This record gives sequence, C-alpha cells and structure tokens, in this order.
Amino acid sequence: MIRPLFLSTYPPEECGLATFTKDSADAVDLAANSDVSSVVAIQKLSAQPSARSRVVHTIHNDQRNAYRNAAKIVNASDSNVVSLQQEFGLYGGDWGSQVMEFVYECAKPIATTYHTLLANPEPTPRRLIRALAKASCVNVVMTKIAAKLLVDVYDVPLSSIHIIPHGVPAVSFTRDNSYRTKLGLKNKKVICTFGLINSGKGLEQMIRAMPHVIESCPEAVYRIIGITHPQVKRREGEVYRESLAALADSLGVGKQVEFINKYLRLDELLCHLQSCDVFVTPYPGKDQIASGTMAYAMATVGAVVSTPFLFAEELLADDRGLLVPFGDNHAMAEATLRLLLDPVLLQETRHRAYEYAKPMFWPNVGRSYLNVFEMALAQIGNSRISAHYICNPRLDATNTDPLPKEV
Repeated sequence: MIRPLFLSTYPPEECGLATFTKDSADAVDLAANSDVSSVVAIQKLSAQPSARSRVVHTIHNDQRNAYRNAAKIVNASDSNVVSLQQEFGLYGGDWGSQVMEFVYECAKPIATTYHTLLANPEPTPRRLIRALAKASCVNVVMTKIAAKLLVDVYDVPLSSIHIIPHGVPAVSFTRDNSYRTKLGLKNKKVICTFGLINSGKGLEQMIRAMPHVIESCPEAVYRIIGITHPQVKRREGEVYRESLAALADSLGVGKQVEFINKYLRLDELLCHLQSCDVFVTPYPGKDQIASGTMAYAMATVGAVVSTPFLFAEELLADDRGLLVPFGDNHAMAEATLRLLLDPVLLQETRHRAYEYAKPMFWPNVGRSYLNVFEMALAQIGNSRISAHYICNPRLDATNTDPLPKEV
C-alpha cells in the first residue's frame, strides 16, 4: 500500500500551500480508500495542535539541523514515499535551499510538486531546482508551460515530469441563487477576487477600473474576499488593505468596493464564489505557474478576467476566459463589462471553463497523485534513480551550502 508523507505547511497555518496540502492528502486518502497520508509540517506562524494525528513532526526553520532530523524521523516511519511541496521561501536558507538537507538524508523516494518556477532564475534558485529535480524520482507540475520551463530552463528530463492540475472542489455547474440574497447581493452584478492579500496581487488595477465599470453597469460591486497574508500582516500590519480602501474612496467607488476580511471555511467560500458573476486576477507578475484562487474560480465562477501570467495564459486559452495586458486598467474594465453585460458570452465562457475544470476536481487529482506515488515507489530498484544518493553525497555537519555546484 502507498503511504505518502507530505512535506509542506499545514493547517492551522493560514496560507494557500497549507490548504493545498490538506486537500491533496484528503484526496489521496479518498483515492486509496484508507487514511494513508501523513505530514511533516513547516511551522511559520501557527503552532500545530499536539493531538493532530496526520502531522507526525513539525519543522522550525530557525532550529539547527531541523531538516536532517526530520529526514531521520521520516526514514524511521512507515511512510514509503515523500510528496515534497516546493515553494521558494518555504524552507530555511537562501531561496529555501535548506530543504536539500532533508532530501540528501531521506532514504524514501521523493515526488516533488513545484508551485513556483522562475523563467529567468538567478544562479541559486536555478541550482536549487536542478538539484531537487535530480534527487526526485518524479517531478510534478500543474501546467504544460511549467513542464516546458523545467525542461528548457532547468534541464530536467521530460521523462521524469508529470502534469497534475491544481485540485478544486467538485461543485455543480448549476448555481444556488439563494446565496446572493443571504449575502445582500440581490440585483447586483458581482465582481470578486479571493485569497490572502498582499501587494503582489495587483488589486489596485481592478479598483482603478471600477469607475469605468460603474459608468456602464451601476449595479456592479467589487468584492475582495480574504485576509491580509499573516506574514505580511506581522511585518506591515494592514497598510496595503488600508491603501486599497483609500484608493477606492479617492476614486468615488468606496461604496462599490467591499472587503470581506475573513479567512473563510470552504463552505463559506463556495457561497461567496458561486454568488460571483466575474472573477478577476489582476496579478502584476508574469512568472506565476500556479494559482489556487484561479483554479477554484474556473470551477465555481467560470467567467475569469486576468492579466496574462503563465498559469492564466494556459487556463484561459481557447475562450475559457479573457486576458488583458498587465497594468491596463481600461482593458480590465472593458473585459469585465463584456462579460457582465453579455449574458450569452457569460454563459458560454462559464460552460467552457467548467468543462475544463472537471479533471481538476479533487477526487480526480487524488487518483493522479496516488498513481504518481506508485511510480516513484516502483523506481526504487532503478539504478538511475537510486544513484542520486551517490551522485549527491550526503551533507556533513560543517557544510554550509546544501546545493551542489553547477557543472
């Protein structure tokens, strides 16, 4: 039986990666028809409850030898494959490079899922991804463009790469319109964004588009759903959210821009999303290869307007949504209005997005991950894979650079 162990953040940590990890583990357990998953959790701000059975160990990035010690615990456990979630900054060290201390000490096969890849990386992140991919039996990405980046930029063999889409809740295409009444949105045209708020989300672009939207669609409201990212709030407080509210007021749309400042349960979030007409992702950065918020929006909202970051370009191709240039407030307004004011276009776009999202439903994704874990476990006897323990010598206690030199 496959018994995966996930290395990542985990609830009650409030971040997208923690939610993704829990949902992935739940989906794998469902596919296996057994509680097979366990977790080694990276603690950022929220302590793990002592009685949480799925979490077998907690890593504190400021503790010496934390990753070596975690690897020893994993080696002694009954888990037989590690699902490592790669995100720059998640782990300790420069660009999160301390994760390699775990990788080189771990005697279990590793399947790595990449949540961020840079198209033009500096030397350190490039070395990190190359080393991690070489030491992994299986490398998982969520889109074709991410697979191409691994091959073209990081020299990862295509044969080791598998594409598994970002999971989303299995929802019905038919909407329950009673949610709108409960949320005070009856007779409104609802635009929304959700997720942890920080300045990298570009939300000011949609706020600047709102005066033009309201000129043609006075019943429109823009709802920003989610709390400030806990680590951002710890450093800066609510400076960014307050600046967004001040911007809306200065543009005369303060009453049409609503902040739902809560970390919502899934059932609450689905109520909000299924009461939304158009979802917007005005992200300013090109390199993003995954977005849980956009993946959720494809299934639950279906009509998405986005800047053309890498994940959005792939998901919204073939008329599954509308792309607008980075920083172009007028184009953002015009695209949003096209969907709000054309019910036929809105319905057609929703249908195409929903059909595309069906393979992303968590039960399907759980089965895909279970298959990938089986592949990783099957390669234990493959000399090409097991040789990584020889090619990448285990670290001694005095080594301060866990990454191999480029060759």
